[in-house]
Parts: sequence; C-alpha cells; structure tokens
Amino acid sequence: MPSGGDPGGHLLRVHSDDPEYRRQAAAEAAFWEQPHPFGLETTENLFAEGPIDRYVNRRFTGDPRTHWTETVARWGTFRRGLLLGTSSLTAEARLLETNPTLHLTFLDISPGALARREQAFGKRFPGRTATRVADLNFVTFEPEHYDLIASSSSIHHVTNLEHLAFAINQALTPDGYFFLEDYVGEPRFGCSEGKRRLFEAIYARDLARQHGRKGGLVWLDASDLSPFCGIRSDEILDVLDRYLERVEVRTAGALTIPLMRSRPADLAEAWRPTRWQVWLALVKRRLGVLRSDVLGREFLEELFLVGDVAADAGIVRPGIAFGVYRKRRD
Repeated sequence: MPSGGDPGGHLLRVHSDDPEYRRQAAAEAAFWEQPHPFGLETTENLFAEGPIDRYVNRRFTGDPRTHWTETVARWGTFRRGLLLGTSSLTAEARLLETNPTLHLTFLDISPGALARREQAFGKRFPGRTATRVADLNFVTFEPEHYDLIASSSSIHHVTNLEHLAFAINQALTPDGYFFLEDYVGEPRFGCSEGKRRLFEAIYARDLARQHGRKGGLVWLDASDLSPFCGIRSDEILDVLDRYLERVEVRTAGALTIPLMRSRPADLAEAWRPTRWQVWLALVKRRLGVLRSDVLGREFLEELFLVGDVAADAGIVRPGIAFGVYRKRRD
C-alpha cells in the first residue's frame, strides 16, 4: 500500500493490497460479525464476577472491586475519545458512565460489532457515541485531536503495531492519555515450556487434594482463534514504549491464561464437546461459579501467587496488562 498521506506508512509490515492479507482480514471481520459464543460480549452478562476478576482488579487498580475502566476519570476530564476495537459492552459502558463529558468513537474491523454498539449505546448515551469501520493495521488520525484513546482486548490482533503506536501518539493532544488493557503473553495464546511446567506442577498439586482424579492436561492449539488473534501479542508493550511515554503498566494472569488454553486429560473423553465449550466459556469469564471438584480455591490462589512472582521476576511472560501512556514529544 503506498504511504502517501500516511506519515507512518514506512512502518507497515503488512499492506492492505496484499491478496493474502485481504483474505485474512475478511475472515477476521467475519469472525466477529456475530458475538463469538465464548467471547466477553456473549458471556459477560451471564455470570457474576468471581475470584479471578477480583484478582485482576487488584493487580490493575489496587482494589479487588474496582475495574480498570473506573480509574480512567482519575487522569482528567475527557471530551473527545477513540476506542480502538470492541470487546466488552460492560467495560465500554463503564467508560461512558464514569466520564460524562466524553464523546467516544468506536473503531472496529467488523460492521456487525459496531452495529451492536449503536444499538446498545445510541439511546443510553444520546449524542455521545459514533462508529467507524476501520482496520487498526492502517488507521490514520487527525493530529492532536483526541484527549483520550483506549483499547481493550483488541491490539493483540494487530500486526502493524509500530504504525498503530505511531498513529496513537500523533492523535493524542498534549495533555491526552492512552489506556491499554490487553493480552500481552505468547503469540497465538501459546505457552512457553517454562510456563507450562509451572502450570502443570500447580495443577498436579490440586489433583493430589482430590480423590479419584488422574493427572495430565490436554493443551489447545490455535484452531479456535480468529486469524489475527495474538499475532504479535508479546511485542505490544515494547512497541508502545518506543512510540509513547509510559506512565504506568501493571500486569496479571501469567498462569490464568494457561487455564483457558488447557483441559483436564481425565475428563476430555467423558465430556462431550458442548460440555467442554461451557467449561471454556466459564474459564474465559474468570468466574467464581466453577465447581470445587474441578477448580479449588487453593489452586486459583497458587496460580495467582506463583504466576505474579514468576512474571515480575522475568521468568515467564505476564498474561494481560493494563497500561497508561501519554504523548511522546521527542
């Protein structure tokens, strides 16, 4: 794609006129045209918050009852905002509720996802939302136009990270902020050998507390993911640090992500696919309604502690991150 009119065009790794890229982009948009059966948009209203939600809140905000979106207003009074990608209707509504002067424009590759935002927020927040179909790999913005840019669970789908980070920095006003909440672990939601060994050791300890259970885990491949999911997830924080000014970054979930990407070997054959899908949906929502004979509270607490210590020490990658950034002037 020619870079004329795009000051960050020299940073592109993929180009919009490449036939293979266009095929994958169409598949990505189609993947999200309807709410994914086990995505946040589908499951977020089905269950109450549980111990993993409270753990993530504590790591991100210092308070187990405070979601990261509720901290945004502490950084200023925002009027013109962008949301890069769509994920959770609940989190998006919190941004609008807690920032009453904010007008928020939603960008997403999927027209269907944007139509659901128009339906959900048009009457609830009249005159305060807009939508725009856009591929985050190639977006450009008016310079110094937005005092708030945010993204949740979306940038891990972006290949042109450098281009996007450059565009975000250009678009921020001098007193603006960029808020990121996203998966920052291994590409395609994989797990390093060290991370798997840690998770398997803690899982084996939990099995030893139970009766009649056999050991072993089945690890999932990437076949259930969208084409762009986790494509350069492990590079997100490094790229943002090069193009924006980091204010703070907090991480969590080093060993709760493997919980999403594995299943007990001794239950794999007994469970029909529909039952496994329900299990995966529950785990993805990080709920406290999981049966004690499947996931014990001690197991979760050990995942939290060991995962955080190992990630903070640089032994394994964290799973998710919440970051606050400002415009880089140099």
